[in-house]
Amino acid sequence: MEFCLPGTYGRVRYIYCLRRISPSRRRFASSIAQTNTGANVTFHPIAAKSISSEAPKDQSSASTHALHHYVEGRPPNALELKHADRFFAAGNARFLFSASQFRTFPSDSLSPEVAFLGRSNVGKSSLLNALLNRSAQELAHVSSKPGRTRTMNVFAVGGEGGGLRQRKRVPRKGERDKDAESERWIGRGGLSIVDMPGYGKGSRDEWGEQILKYLCHRKQMRRAFLLVDAEHGLKNADSQLLDILHNNYVPHQIILSKVDKILGIKSKTPSDEKLGRRLGHLRNLCKQVQEKLDGRPTASKNILFCSAEKSLERGKKLGIDAIRWAALSASGLESDEHGRPKVMSLESFV
Repeated sequence: MEFCLPGTYGRVRYIYCLRRISPSRRRFASSIAQTNTGANVTFHPIAAKSISSEAPKDQSSASTHALHHYVEGRPPNALELKHADRFFAAGNARFLFSASQFRTFPSDSLSPEVAFLGRSNVGKSSLLNALLNRSAQELAHVSSKPGRTRTMNVFAVGGEGGGLRQRKRVPRKGERDKDAESERWIGRGGLSIVDMPGYGKGSRDEWGEQILKYLCHRKQMRRAFLLVDAEHGLKNADSQLLDILHNNYVPHQIILSKVDKILGIKSKTPSDEKLGRRLGHLRNLCKQVQEKLDGRPTASKNILFCSAEKSLERGKKLGIDAIRWAALSASGLESDEHGRPKVMSLESFV
């Protein structure tokens, strides 16, 4: 089946997701939890039975996760989220390489991969820096100019590293010695995160062509996370890309970014009335997205919210640990409900 997607990646034809809190943040977080109590499954407060006895008892700690829309399975508990936080903190996230063409990716990699994509200026680079604990020293370049990310950029969390290395080519009989060539490689273990160029304004045809090849044919790719701006909801280009992912059986999940702009997370806590209206907007947005995902087996029905700029808990950007958990869970690197890491099988890479 062939699709034409104008306005997404140019015009492309191709075949084929408890720390101390300041008093104002504490009041704001508590008001979210109180507003959501028993309201609607759209915003799934973590039930007491889902949290270990070792979980933080502060209401504001759970309120961050109450924003997420969990339909499949149960939300991660406090110990599972702590495992995700530790995995990324201990993994010493680092940049490995850039690739403008899918064929240059190492085919023999034994590291699971997750990809992040979205419209230009949706906040993808900021999210990745927060995800990789590099908000101060950026790994992913942040720019207000659309189309700043022009290649597929690969980062590693944990594992044996990777990058570029020299490969000596053995000349055939009668040929002269050839200079060594560089090749990309990814070491065993850990998690690889692929930052995709944004689509829409500032994008190019060739970017979309290579990105779709990666999404549809990369056996190491475990899930594609599609960022959607919470202020604007699903655009036509987002819906078209979701159709592409569905028709090509690509596992994916939606993250609603910049949610702080909807909730009004500032120094001054919003009133209950204003907060209720803002949460209602997010519920309606969730309903819109959910309708798009219904009947699509490769789409995760769990919708995550995030802000790469604002926090409710000190040192914790809104929703980041839940995204970390989703990436680990998709890759087989999650923990059990007691926070004990699982052993990943390498059979899927053979």
